[in-house]
Amino acid sequence: MELSMKNVLRAIPALVVSGVAVASFAASDAPAAATTSVPFPAVLPMQHGLTEANVVRPLPWGTLIPTSQAKWVVLHSAKSPVEWGVWKQDGGPGEFAVRSTNGGLRWRAAGSMLATDWAGGSIFYIGRVMSFGASAVVMVSNAVIDVSTDAGHQWYQYVNGADTWSITQAPQSSGEIRIQVAPASYSTLPKSDHAIYRLDVARHRWLRVSQSVAKT
Repeated sequence: MELSMKNVLRAIPALVVSGVAVASFAASDAPAAATTSVPFPAVLPMQHGLTEANVVRPLPWGTLIPTSQAKWVVLHSAKSPVEWGVWKQDGGPGEFAVRSTNGGLRWRAAGSMLATDWAGGSIFYIGRVMSFGASAVVMVSNAVIDVSTDAGHQWYQYVNGADTWSITQAPQSSGEIRIQVAPASYSTLPKSDHAIYRLDVARHRWLRVSQSVAKT
């Protein structure tokens, strides 16, 4: 599933993307990612915290989501004893991370706001949730990679301002967390191009371990 506001974002790329990055810098331990001409950079550094975390105060971590709100968990990881999901509170525009330890029967709050509908903010809406066990999750759109490795207590984020990637789970190796980054359907890059990244948990960054790029 590819969620993109590329047409909207193209009209205000520097204003929205740069503005977000600068705003995030002030309260961040690491810099937000900058747009680059390199299709698949060697390193994707993540900032501490999500860009839209302070727009709306989230429920305290572990708060039980009412049964009536379960229908608004609109996206979740593959069925397993521990699942991760995206909850649209009351069906509104705000998206929050949630977690279930009983196969999706009940959900609990697991982090700050992921996205909402401010101008240009649609690049932050999640399109895929990838669970890597009880404590680790990767949530992505065509522009962002949101990561938690401590059950949702802390979140880290990489932003690709170009909004041109399709991100999926890659085959795992020795317990590492790996993703595959390829061009989105509307990207002008060859669709066979792709790169594999592994998560450097200690330094909060993604390291490219391989890539395949067509010669030009």
